Amino acid sequence: MTRRVVEHKYKGTDNEVLQVITIFEEGINKQDIKKMNTFTKKFNTLIPSGNRYEWKRSG
Repeated sequence: MTRRVVEHKYKGTDNEVLQVITIFEEGINKQDIKKMNTFTKKFNTLIPSGNRYEWKRSG
């Protein structure tokens, strides 16, 4: 089962720009993630391949 990954930028308390990567549990769909993170535009997918995951970039 695939896992969804979301990337976005965050400005910390010291005004440093950080990249935040959130990996969601298996089975959650893209529409549910969009409801939780309305400001995020980058959605990626981790696809299981044996004991590893393969990274698939999407829009």
